[in-house]
Parts: sequence; C-alpha cells; structure tokens
Amino acid sequence: MSISKRKERLQNVGRRKDENAVKVHHGSEKASNFGRTKSVSNIVKLYKDKGVLRTKLQPHEAPVVRIEPSRKWFNNTRVVSQEKLEKYRQTLENHKDDPMSVMVKRTKLPVSLFDHSNESDNKKSKNLLALQSFSSTFSSKTRQKQPLLGFSSLADLSSKAEEESTKYLDKLSNQTEEDLGKKDGPKPQPDAILSKGTSKNLWGELYKVVDSSDVVLEVLDARDPMGTRCYYLEQHIKKDRPFKHIVLVLNKCDLVSESVTRKWVKILSKEFPTLAFKASIKHSFGKYSLIALLRQYAKMLSNRKHVSVGLIGFPNVGKSSLINTLRSKQVCNVAPIPGETKTWQYIELSNRIYIIDCPGIVHGIGQSTLTDNQKVIRGVVRAEKLLEPEQYIQDIVDLVGYEKFVKHYNLDVKLDEPNKSSEELLTLMAIKRGKLGKGQVPLISQMAVKVIYDIQRGKLPYFVPPPSQKEETSDKNIEHLSGIDLLFDCANVAVDTNIENGLQENKIDDVPQIETFKNGTLKETSSNETVDFSIDSDTIAATK
Repeated sequence: MSISKRKERLQNVGRRKDENAVKVHHGSEKASNFGRTKSVSNIVKLYKDKGVLRTKLQPHEAPVVRIEPSRKWFNNTRVVSQEKLEKYRQTLENHKDDPMSVMVKRTKLPVSLFDHSNESDNKKSKNLLALQSFSSTFSSKTRQKQPLLGFSSLADLSSKAEEESTKYLDKLSNQTEEDLGKKDGPKPQPDAILSKGTSKNLWGELYKVVDSSDVVLEVLDARDPMGTRCYYLEQHIKKDRPFKHIVLVLNKCDLVSESVTRKWVKILSKEFPTLAFKASIKHSFGKYSLIALLRQYAKMLSNRKHVSVGLIGFPNVGKSSLINTLRSKQVCNVAPIPGETKTWQYIELSNRIYIIDCPGIVHGIGQSTLTDNQKVIRGVVRAEKLLEPEQYIQDIVDLVGYEKFVKHYNLDVKLDEPNKSSEELLTLMAIKRGKLGKGQVPLISQMAVKVIYDIQRGKLPYFVPPPSQKEETSDKNIEHLSGIDLLFDCANVAVDTNIENGLQENKIDDVPQIETFKNGTLKETSSNETVDFSIDSDTIAATK
C-alpha cells in the first residue's frame, strides 16, 4: 500500500469519528456513556452566559435615602475626658498587683500614651542648649573635640610612663610565688554539658511559644519552686505582654508533704494564680482543677476563636507529662532525662483550647546565674555525661542531710562518729553493692551517677522549705487552702466593664459598672451597689 493511500484512509477514519461525535445527543439515553450529561451541559451553559446572575435579581431603581441631620457626624469619635482617664489609671493601679484580677478587654483608645509610670529620669530628654550653646556648635566659634590624653608634651608622657612602670614592678615584687603560679597557670575549662538548655535555638522556641499563647503555664518543681522560676520571663510578660495571663503549676507535689505544698501555694498565690498538680495518666492530682481553670480563661476570652495555652519551665520538670495527663493518653514523648522535647508542638485539648509544648530552658535565679551544682541537682544535665560526677555529691549530701543520706542507702556508718566525706560515702556504697574494678578498686563514679539520678527522679527525697516568717495574710486568702485544689471557681468571675467598654464618652456613669458571671449568665449590678475588689483566692465576684 502506498503512502498516499494510507494517508487518505486515516483521514476518512478521522471524518467518521467526527460525524459520529456530532450525531450524539447530549443527555439522551442512547448516549448516556458518551459525551456530556445533562448536569455537565447546564454547567457549560452557565459558564457561557454573559453577565452576573445576581444583577437580574437586584432592583433597578434605588430608594431615596436621607442622612439624619445631627452634629455627631462632625464631632470627634472615641474621645475621653481627663476625669475618665484618671479613673482608668486609678482602676489599673489598684488591680495591677492583684493576681486574681483579670482584664478581659482593653479600650481601643491609646491610653498607654498617657502612662508615664515606666519612664525614668534617665530617659527624659535633656536640654541640649544647656549643655552646649547654639553658637558654639553651628558658627565660626565651633571647636573640634580633642581626646583627653592626660599630658601636654612628650616630657609629661615619658615621666608618666616611668611612674606606671615603677608601680608595676613594686606590685610584682610584693607578690609571692603561689600568687604568680595561680595567675599564670591554666584556667580550668568548664564542662561543656553544663551549658545545655541555654542555646539561642531553645530561647527562640521559647519566645515562639510565649508569642503564640494567650495563657502561659509556668511549670515548677514542688521540691524547689523558687529555684525553678523564670523571673526574667515573668517580668517580660508583665511589662511587655500585659494581655497574657500567667499561671503557676506546682508539679511533682507527691514528692513533698501536703503541708509544704499548701504553704508554697499560699505564698505563690500572692503573685500569680497557683495550683498543685501531679502528672500521671492513671493517678493524677489537680487534673480537673486545671481543666476547669483553662475553661474559665476560655470563657473570659470569648472574643477569640481559639485559646492557646503555652507551657514553659526547666528541663525535666514535667511539661510533656502534664499534657499527657490532661489528654489521658500519651500524645507527647516523655523520658526521665532532660532534653527529650526538642521543638514546640501543638496539642488539641478541646475545640477551643490548644496546648503548646515547649522545650526546657535553663535560666538564672533573679539576676544571678545558676551554679554547676544547682544545674545538676535540678535535672538540667544527664549524669552519665558529666566528666567528674563525684564532685557534686557533697552538695547533695548537705541538701538532703547526712543522717537521711546514710539511712536511705543503708550504709554501715555510725552516726556518733564525725561525718565522713562524700568520697568515703561513695566508697562504702560501691563496696556494699559490689561495684569494684580491677584490683578491687571501688567505682565511685558509677555510684555518683546513681546518686545524682536518684535525687533528680525523686528517689532521694529532699525539698526546700518555705519561708518561716509569718506574713500578714487575710482570712479570705487562706480559708480555701484546707486542701490544695483549684484556686479559681468557674462559676464566679468579675469583669470590669468600665475598662471593657473602653471609657467611651457619654456612655459611662460615675460609678464603675460590674458584670458578674453567675450560673453561666451575666448579671449587671446597679449603680447604687458598692464594689469590693478585695477578692479572695477562691472566687472573683462582686459583692454588695
């Protein structure tokens, strides 16, 4: 067959296909499996129609509309008088240090521009003309600043150099050989493992969690609450993020007595809302109290679609275990070693409440930094990675107590005799447990690692006692502390609508209006009622 005939045959086949395609009736029963269906044809027809369909339904004639002749169209909006502004400042000042007062909604007016409490004398602008006149700066009398060298000629420079050299030689002659050896000798290198938890990546993860959270749960160790607090972050949130709420959670409360936990809750409740907690999926404590507290915050923040709760704290303090306890199943990886959580992660607690897990951060106590011994005792580092773990045992013995340490490990030591050193105690432990190396040498390093793990994981009991001095507290603040449980009552929440409504002009009476959540409904008090803001720790309510 020639090439020309083959081309003609292919063309004929193509024509027959086109003719058959034209004969197909869209939507017919015979062509149900071919071509377009009726619904597809309607869609294609809709696409081919020009114009917008909604214009056909709109009326063609617009009604006559008149604007109300009123002066308010030409007046300022969102204005505030000096009296209302002073009342606003006074209200904030009265409740600034009250941990049980919560500002639900701020005014839209820029009242922060009128707040000069944070300004110091150093930040105030100085009068430049008093320091230097205008003529001495921008006229022909200008003088170029010269460095203060302390001498005016080369002779003065040489004499001053001779005086400094003689002083230095006299200082060297008075020093002993031991002082020179200490000064010139090599400095001991710090253990690299002790710098864990202080990297910029972890601090970046921490600030991500803080910025994304509406409520910040600071998880503390009930054995040493003050030693596991981040004062810098608390001040940062109170100063730069005042719209975020801080709650202190005393985790591991099962490792200390109830009386100690009750005292710590009483002390910490003066600064922030505090509750006790025990992280355990099956045998938890304070779980429903914490869930009720989070629901209360979600109810107060009803204007937000979701409420995010961020967890911060030291490594190995129990943040991931707390999340698993709230969810009643394992949703976060947990381990009895620090550094298990590497990055932040979102966990859904309910339809509106989300929890954000954060890696542990090591920070200082107040203005100072943690010592190496404090880092080891608080579980910041892994004991098996320490170069010389036995050097931290003496501080552990002093913290726990010599007698309790000997009784806990059942060592053959007479308490009437003088106290033995930490190395001698580790040697006795190694001999009793058969931890001996070549030549019957006790492996005190292994025993030191065991002691460090015991105190980190709660097997070796210890706690920091609360302050002994009796602080003045009202009965309202402590009457609910017969048991360490929920400090907030979800049925009672007071909201100051004077702040919530934004101090709008001609809409606020002289007496602040208070709204109270009661039995799930809002109840507004009358203007004749007086409001008592001395709120106890158990409820937040307005009283007559």
